[in-house]
Amino acid sequence: MVDDRKTRVISGADQTTNDSKDTRILKPNSSAAATRLIGGDNLPGQTRIAGVNQDQAGPVVGWLVVTKGPGRGCTREIHFGMNSLGRDASERIALDFGDEGISREGHAFVVYDDKQQDFYIQHGGKNNIVRLNDAPVMSPSEMKRGDVIEIGETTLLFVPLCGPDFNWNEA
Repeated sequence: MVDDRKTRVISGADQTTNDSKDTRILKPNSSAAATRLIGGDNLPGQTRIAGVNQDQAGPVVGWLVVTKGPGRGCTREIHFGMNSLGRDASERIALDFGDEGISREGHAFVVYDDKQQDFYIQHGGKNNIVRLNDAPVMSPSEMKRGDVIEIGETTLLFVPLCGPDFNWNEA
């Protein structure tokens, strides 16, 4: 079966289809939730990502790659400033793969300081420990390329984009 549609957003149990040439939206039960899901205006030719306000997030400064756990192979973008990690879709870095060892909100925070061009991780005060390279994160800890973060049953590899060789402020 060939599907020539370019974008697909799926959410909710009761779904109906809105077919347009470039976008197929499977809507949840309420139209308000559907509007929130697609980011408001739903302008033709515009793609929005659920749970992320791209205008406020700024450009990507790095990635977290899931190397072990339920979301193995998936990536999550890191943006300027404080990036909260948790299972909830409202988190800036939503780790919503089914790992119940990750708190819904604020399990940890990844921070990018654009002035010093450094990345940090800090715990969010939750019961399950956050580990950086096998050591518990007890206070903000600087992260370097290739560092390994463990949260619940999920292992993440840190891949920075910004740093001494590239920074959006200088680009």
